[in-house]
Amino acid sequence: MIKNNPEYELVDIYADEGISGTNTKKRDEFNRMIDDCRLGYIDIVVTKSISRFARNTLDCLNYVRELKEKGICIIFEKENINTLDAKGEVLLTILSSLAQDESRSLSENCTWGIRRRFEQGKHKTSTKRFLGYDYDPETEKLVVNREQAKVVKRIYEEFLNGHTVDMIARMFKAEKVKSWDGNSNWQPSAIDSMLRNEKYMGDVILQKSYTIDFLTKKRVMNTGELQMYHIEEDHEPIIDKETWNAVQQEFERRDLFMKEHRINAYAQEPETNPLFGKVICGECGATYGRVTYKNRSGTVVRKFRCGSCNKANGRKVCSNRYILEDSIIKLFIMGWNAIAEHPKKYESVWKKNLKSGNELLCYKTRQIMEAAKKGPIKDFDPWLMIRVMDIITVYENGNLTIRFYDGTEFSYEAS
Repeated sequence: MIKNNPEYELVDIYADEGISGTNTKKRDEFNRMIDDCRLGYIDIVVTKSISRFARNTLDCLNYVRELKEKGICIIFEKENINTLDAKGEVLLTILSSLAQDESRSLSENCTWGIRRRFEQGKHKTSTKRFLGYDYDPETEKLVVNREQAKVVKRIYEEFLNGHTVDMIARMFKAEKVKSWDGNSNWQPSAIDSMLRNEKYMGDVILQKSYTIDFLTKKRVMNTGELQMYHIEEDHEPIIDKETWNAVQQEFERRDLFMKEHRINAYAQEPETNPLFGKVICGECGATYGRVTYKNRSGTVVRKFRCGSCNKANGRKVCSNRYILEDSIIKLFIMGWNAIAEHPKKYESVWKKNLKSGNELLCYKTRQIMEAAKKGPIKDFDPWLMIRVMDIITVYENGNLTIRFYDGTEFSYEAS
């Protein structure tokens, strides 16, 4: 058309290959054409059909009107519409609505096909940002990437060792552990997502999210609006089911712990303050916080006091006593050595725990059993404490209780 008309001069060809016309945000070539129109480089736009210009009625009319105000004509060859004609916009409105409806119909047909595949257990998982797996196009299954799987296993182990996702991210950055893209820029949110991903135990849950608008392509999480499909033993697991379930139970336990004790974080920089969230007030249930200061002789004093002890409206919320950090450390060493020096005394408890069917309790019990084999300790080991000890409770009368993750408790009366 342009070549056959000597009065026309081709400015450029603007083509978005394989891009949906329902939204203009990701149509780089379309947006470049509109920009050139605004700059005055173009007088006439020639397009094959309305659906090639835009399948969104609102977008189509808005751009047509904008260009019309600038005196720019759009010619739709298939529909034989010139937007500068008087009847052009009326026809355009009708036909663009039909194009939008056609796009909606295509979207619904595609969605129907995808859901039928889900019902048959058929799916394809992208492994571009999926650490631990590659995709085998022949079997259409996920296959374990042995080198990356080591990192995945360690993430699960570190979490069940008592570390938070923030702590794991800092550890991996410091050690320069490589992620899926070969970099070491670990994000806590990514680690959190990995710990909750059922694919690592060999299962797949399909339709966890869905598109609510075929025009905007906006996706939302499926919270029961649509059926989800759980395929068990879909591919080779990296994490066994017991460990995966233990991690999910640990998430629930930490969430409940924070709610019960009114804190926003389960741990904060355990490298420097491993006792954060580990000391509980037996009177009001709040966690103890660390206070550091120098006394008159210049000695640094670290003590813990109830988080509710600060004044509110001129009165103390909680009157429970403080406890020195050294006293907490001594209490842990005493409690742990009582287990490590006489492990046979606790074998009946451990056997009961292992038969309980509670994956988290089983995992934590095995951790304590393995750690106890190394015998008693002389010096404080903060990482051991985080791994095996649940809480220390402080009471106003001076009594203390220490509880380990296997349920073992020791009480110490104030002297």
